[in-house]
Amino acid sequence: MFLHKNQLAVATEIVRTFHFNNESKSIHSLLTEIVSFIKIHLPSDSYEDKISNCKQILIELLTNGIKHSDTASSVITIVLADNQVSISKSDSGRMFYLDDYTGWPPLQWPLEKKYLGEKIRIYSDDINQLYAVIENDQRISFELIEYPIGTLTNDTHLMEHYGLLILRKLSDEFFYAYDPSTGSNLFRATIKLS
Repeated sequence: MFLHKNQLAVATEIVRTFHFNNESKSIHSLLTEIVSFIKIHLPSDSYEDKISNCKQILIELLTNGIKHSDTASSVITIVLADNQVSISKSDSGRMFYLDDYTGWPPLQWPLEKKYLGEKIRIYSDDINQLYAVIENDQRISFELIEYPIGTLTNDTHLMEHYGLLILRKLSDEFFYAYDPSTGSNLFRATIKLS
């Protein structure tokens, strides 16, 4: 990957994997290492906002690794290809679930194919609604609806899955996949560079 006339040109796919021990004391050094890697391949100031989005996505994914995965380690994979950056966090810990969700359709892995395309509201406040959209029996994508800020009330609150909302806002595509044969979880955020 290289810069030509301030445009990103992809010569090859660049992939790098980073191992995270799911300990909060390791976040800063790993975050610095990953962001430095991304900056090497996106050296132009015109990508400053995209690099900032990558950093915020990484902070949330690493924090989720500590809070929710219930496993000793996670793997972060960065892929630069096709004029985009993909950031993936995978682990073999606890699968994605929704606290206190008893709605319809049921969210149990693997997901039932008859619910393909169904939307599950997983976060809502006065200015945002975040949905999980069932794509197949092992994957959900996240869809965001934003409302004007003028609709805020004093009762606005932040629920447990606010971090997912942040991940969706910062990325062009964000999804979760669960592989029951290996017990592996995958969260992936993709940022388009143009």
